[in-house]
Amino acid sequence: MKIARGIGWASGALVVLLLSFAVGGYIHLRSTLTEYDGRIGAEDISAEIEIIRDSFGMPHIYAANDRDAAFALGYCTAQDRLFQMDMIRRTIHGRLAEVIGEDMVAVDRLFLTITAASPPDSMLAYLSGELIESLEAFTAGVNRYLAENNDLPFEFAILGHSPESWETSDCLAVLYYMAWALNFSFDTELANATIAGKVGSELAAEIFIDYPADGPSIIPGGEFTGAEQKLLQTMRLARQITGAPLRGASNNWVVSGKKSVTGKPLLANDMHLGLIIPGIWYEAHLITPELNVSGVVLPGAPLIVAGANQQVAWGLTNVMADDADFYLERINPEDSTQYEFKGQWEKMTFFHDTIPVAGGEPVPWAARFTRHGAIIDDIIDSQMVLDGPIAMRWTRHDFHNEAEAIYRLNRARSIDDIEEAAALFKCPGQNWVYADTAGNIGYWAAVGIPVRNGFDGYSLLPGWDGDFEWSGFVPSEKQPHMRNPERGWIATANNKVAGDDYPHVVAHAYAPPDRFERIRTLLTEKEKLSVNDFKRMQADEYLVMAEKWIPLISTALADQPLEGIAAKARTSLNNWDFEGRTDDAAPAVFHVLLQNVVEQVFKERLGDSLYEYYIGGSVFTIHNGLNNIITNKNSAWFDNPTTDQIEIRDTVLLRGFIDAVKFLTDRFGENINDWHWGELHSLTLFNPVGRHVPIIGNFMNAGPFPFGGGTNSVNAAIYRFARPWRVVAGASQRHIFDLGNMKNSLRIIPTGISGNFMSKHYDDQVELWQKVEYRPFFLDREDVERDIAYRMTIIPAAVAAGDERK
Repeated sequence: MKIARGIGWASGALVVLLLSFAVGGYIHLRSTLTEYDGRIGAEDISAEIEIIRDSFGMPHIYAANDRDAAFALGYCTAQDRLFQMDMIRRTIHGRLAEVIGEDMVAVDRLFLTITAASPPDSMLAYLSGELIESLEAFTAGVNRYLAENNDLPFEFAILGHSPESWETSDCLAVLYYMAWALNFSFDTELANATIAGKVGSELAAEIFIDYPADGPSIIPGGEFTGAEQKLLQTMRLARQITGAPLRGASNNWVVSGKKSVTGKPLLANDMHLGLIIPGIWYEAHLITPELNVSGVVLPGAPLIVAGANQQVAWGLTNVMADDADFYLERINPEDSTQYEFKGQWEKMTFFHDTIPVAGGEPVPWAARFTRHGAIIDDIIDSQMVLDGPIAMRWTRHDFHNEAEAIYRLNRARSIDDIEEAAALFKCPGQNWVYADTAGNIGYWAAVGIPVRNGFDGYSLLPGWDGDFEWSGFVPSEKQPHMRNPERGWIATANNKVAGDDYPHVVAHAYAPPDRFERIRTLLTEKEKLSVNDFKRMQADEYLVMAEKWIPLISTALADQPLEGIAAKARTSLNNWDFEGRTDDAAPAVFHVLLQNVVEQVFKERLGDSLYEYYIGGSVFTIHNGLNNIITNKNSAWFDNPTTDQIEIRDTVLLRGFIDAVKFLTDRFGENINDWHWGELHSLTLFNPVGRHVPIIGNFMNAGPFPFGGGTNSVNAAIYRFARPWRVVAGASQRHIFDLGNMKNSLRIIPTGISGNFMSKHYDDQVELWQKVEYRPFFLDREDVERDIAYRMTIIPAAVAAGDERK
């Protein structure tokens, strides 16, 4: 399915654009720019609010209390990201087809199904009164902006609809969205188990490191049938349409005063997510008598997800938690509404609704739930396996306090406060790294860890016998954590959370250890570290994978009579220092060779459709598999089953190299000095609309930009093997915090504060971000005052009315 057809934007967009320009479209588009200066009245605030926007358009909000600050944040976020907010809430509420068309029905089914038992509005019952007040105030701020704004963002005209009023529960829908977006189990386990059925558990164990040798497969024989493919494609389409096609990699690290030149902690964080425009994060600074906190928020919720206040700083990375299990259910042949559990028939729970469809008739939707969760077959209205439907058990339905955890984190004054908040945060599982001005540093695996007795949850489980049930969750105090380690540093990079002696399964789909190994090297090579050292670390493009692979490649090529350009390419690899520089040939040769190895190793054994899905999925799974099999030169994966000869590692590496030289020669010519990695490895920041309608994309997209490094460098520039070398994910923000003097702290995001492509703040941080440069992270009023670009005052309605009478 072509996405342009799927979202139904192309033809309508062209008509709107041409008509718009025909009647003075530029003037109209300029009119959609929001006003950052001025004085307005509002019913829902208690005192005057001052909003100072800096030269990058970021709001610094000064309010008399937390509630008024949340109101102003809602107003500002709606000014800048209204369309993005609307699309995220529509995604979670299953209302994309209503504005996009029938091809989004499957995506709507997906979200209606996974949220049915625990919808966003049900989460309000678990939150404190103070947080609910903040959410209500934020909602009022959004709606205050909607009430006065007639010139909506351009994207609404393309889709032909206007945004509805914001609801308090919509704030929680935004957090629900991130819980889904950062989950690795939904599609990865299904695809992995299908592959295991295709190649057998022994071969599967080589590329899925934790896959059990006797693990059952979802599809006997590994046939990638229409139903499974449709489900997995729906998962992927959902990620594409919401602008988060890749999830879950990140770095954070912290050093204590013993390793800092300041004698106080230093902390760094960069969360690796899909790179789009507008970006995933919105920047803000909230100041009240009780609060002074700044960082990044999800557009639609008044919570600083990563950032700092005057006493503490924190950063997050994905635990990569296995927080979902899949159960094969046995249905009563005489009553399809019943399923078996421990020899008894139990009644399913049913949910019903209709899905409105733009330009079509409403589509009925129904979902079934067992004690294990939603029947995911209902997402595609087709049974996954012949023996019965599959139910999904997800921790998201057990925990509802992540908003409360972040709310408390924003107000933390010490490491004790942070760890109390961390104990509430369970989904999506995140590695919290943090520090306080008293000099403490710490780590907490803030994740709900199911207690699985006698099984690991990596394979499809029989739902009927009762031997594979979760028996609660690991108590918070027994989750992996540490405080003030003697070595003076803590780092996480989506690597394994705990040692083999930890008694519970935390995850299976960890990222390769490359980034963690490199961060550890850089943290320990100097006795004392500075903010400048942290800046160099976040810019680091060293490729640990190449360091491990190049000796093996050199051995495979050593006795080959290579001449001309091939000999020069071999020399470039042999002399390479493993830095992924944009203007260097060696990283280009290595990455094209790697692409060729992937095709040789996996394509024939998996078959076309399963191979295409595999290389379009988790890049970390593929890298882990490659790094494992490369250590065994006789691995069966190197042998092409369609040939008479037996291929080994050296055969595959040699062919991969020869094909790489040919590709690069055809692409760049016979002068190896023209083989620049950055010309292959580039990033275009796509707008969700501009991606699919080229004439609009010329205005709404940004790039392409050359990139160095690679998927597993510290400065990650992640690409999928399905679309080689096109960067799709990386640092969605960068923070560096100096707990000794917060004035030295730094920040940057990849795009800009505004979601309106006509705004100068739409992409004004791109160049700094690409160069791994920064802008200041300010908390003090005197620093904010030195960079005022706009000023708005929001006053209580009664005062505004009095002003008008005067």
